[in-house]
Amino acid sequence: MSSTVTESLRPSLLLQRANFESVPIVDLSKLHSPNIWERQELAEEIDKACTQVGFFYIKNHGISEELISEIHNAARQFFSQSDEEKMNVYVGKTKNFRGYSPLYGEKSSNPDLEENAMGNSQGALSEAFDIGYEVSGDLRKSSGDRLPPDSFGLHGENQWPDETLVPGFRATYLKYFSEALELSRALMKIFALALGQKEDFFDPMVRYPGVTSRMLHYPPQPVQGVEIPGLAAHTDYECFTILAQDRVPALQVLDNRGEWVLAPPIPGTLIVNISDTLSFWSNKRFKSTIHRVANLSGEERYSIPFFFGVDYDTTISVLKNQVSDDNPPCKEPFKAGEYVRWKLSQAYIGYGGEPAGKSEDA
Repeated sequence: MSSTVTESLRPSLLLQRANFESVPIVDLSKLHSPNIWERQELAEEIDKACTQVGFFYIKNHGISEELISEIHNAARQFFSQSDEEKMNVYVGKTKNFRGYSPLYGEKSSNPDLEENAMGNSQGALSEAFDIGYEVSGDLRKSSGDRLPPDSFGLHGENQWPDETLVPGFRATYLKYFSEALELSRALMKIFALALGQKEDFFDPMVRYPGVTSRMLHYPPQPVQGVEIPGLAAHTDYECFTILAQDRVPALQVLDNRGEWVLAPPIPGTLIVNISDTLSFWSNKRFKSTIHRVANLSGEERYSIPFFFGVDYDTTISVLKNQVSDDNPPCKEPFKAGEYVRWKLSQAYIGYGGEPAGKSEDA
């Protein structure tokens, strides 16, 4: 990416601190209500969570606990493979950031944060497996549909582990992916209402959305008393993230006092957090809140984040109704794919080759 493009993106990094003491729970029972006033009430509740915290739990979201359990089991099965088997689908073998990233193979995509600039440089104490949008994971598409042209190099084929080694992995993952995708499109309608737009405002922008889903494995801290972040402090960069945690608490959210607030797993819920792109659209009214993962439990931890964004060729421009004389646009218009590609390039260590690796004494 050219230095001109990079510099145009850099000044608008979101380092927002929201005012809260806990993460609220939002009931999505009325998400598909036939009554507009009930959907509007839900939008008002979500608007409050987005402007005050940037994070919220969702219950009655429509994805079955059985499927969530299945995707977590699939993650455990994948990460239990040998390093050699996992490296067969190493992310560096692709140009679109899809595949396996080993321990210490990722760093914060917000290196400007003081905590990251002064902190551990060896990479995150986590390993990941990433997939992106594919037609077979979209319930609204048929086998004859094809991906649109993509000048940002983000669309393309996913890498998948050998079916004989991880039976049913792809089918399970794509089933979860497809249901999370439908939930995300429904949430975008509610976000549109919350931002004072018509419900279908975002619909033309999510036909082939810029989506990444991850499986993450966080091993226990390798040395007692030495804390290595599972993922360093950062903001996400698409529109929002839907996170399926397991039972091990590790997610921490930064409040306006500079203190880390734990967002522990709550049975029957998922967590949603606002990301940079949707925050830009709202002129930063919606908070893209800094968060991190620190697994201090002494146990293995697994999580499944689903990063939902708009079509990569969408132009992100601050909404006119979010601008006033004393609150000018926070950012010039930009393409969604341009921003996502740049942020991804900040996060992966040794992308296109072997990761930097852990330090000798880790």
